[in-house]
Amino acid sequence: MRRRQSRDTSPLQTWARSIGWEKRVKAVCKPCWELKYCPYGPLVEEFPLEEERSYRSCRIFGHDCPVFHVAEPVTETKELRNISRHIPRPVQFRVLKRENQICSDCGKSVQDDDIHFDHIIPHSKGGSSDEHNIRLLCSACNIRRSDRYEAEHLVAGVFEHVQPPLDLEFLDLLLEVFSFAQAFRREAGRFPSTVELAERFAEGNRTPFEERLCEMMNELNEFFAGKKPEEMTANQFTALATRWGYVDGDLYKLKDVAEKFQERITDLVLLERTLLSRAGWYLTDSKAARTKWETY
Repeated sequence: MRRRQSRDTSPLQTWARSIGWEKRVKAVCKPCWELKYCPYGPLVEEFPLEEERSYRSCRIFGHDCPVFHVAEPVTETKELRNISRHIPRPVQFRVLKRENQICSDCGKSVQDDDIHFDHIIPHSKGGSSDEHNIRLLCSACNIRRSDRYEAEHLVAGVFEHVQPPLDLEFLDLLLEVFSFAQAFRREAGRFPSTVELAERFAEGNRTPFEERLCEMMNELNEFFAGKKPEEMTANQFTALATRWGYVDGDLYKLKDVAEKFQERITDLVLLERTLLSRAGWYLTDSKAARTKWETY
C-alpha cells in the first residue's frame, strides 16, 4: 500500500494529474498531434490502415510511425503543403503598422531597408503566413534566429515538465554562493565543502542542497575547462566563464560581460538558462523574466 502511494505522489504522477494525462490522446510522435506535421508525410499518409493498431501506431494518421528519419521536404502532410511560405503584401503592411517599425526581438527601431518579416512558428513546422504568425525583425535578429526555434520554444528535458520552475531569486542566491565560493577558492586553493557552505549560508545546518551546490561548482569548473558546446561561440563560452568567476575568480553582472565581449545580452540570457538547466536548475522563462535576468 505504501509503495502505491509513493508512486502516486512522485513528480511524474503529480505532473500527469495536473495536465489530465488520462484524458489526453497518446500520440506516438509530438509533431503529429501538436504541429499537424507527420515525419513520414506523403510516404505513408495513403497507406491502408490496419484493422488493429499496435502500440506503435500513430493515433492521428493511423500508420506505424517509429521515428523521424526522412528529410523535411518530403515529410509535409497535405494540410501543410497547402500553406504558403509567401507572406502577402497586405499582411506585411498590417504587421508593419502593428509593430510600429520596431524589431520584436531587440526592441530597436528598424530602417526601411532593414525590415524582415519572420514566421513565429516556422513554415517548416506548420506555421501559417497569417498576420498572427508574422512578426517584424531587423536583419541582425533575423539572421541570429535562423534555426533556433527548438532552443527557444521547446523543453530540453522531461524535468522541465515534472519540476516547477524556480523564481529568478534563485539566480540571485546562486550568484551570491558562487561569489563566496570563488573568493574561498582564491584563498584556499579549492572550493568550499558542504560543511563550509552550510556554516556560511545555513547556520551550519547541512542539507542535500549544499551537496548539490558543491557538485555544481566542480561540474562548471570541468565544463569551462573543456570544449565549448556547439550552441555557443568561443566568445560566448569565454563570456559565461568570466561571468561565473572561472577566468579571474571574480563574478560579473551579465550586462557588463555582454558589453566587454560585445555580445547581445539576450543571447547570453538564453545560453545561461540552458547552462543552469544542464545542472538541474530550471528557472522560470518568460519575456518579463528574461528582461529581469539581464539585471543580474
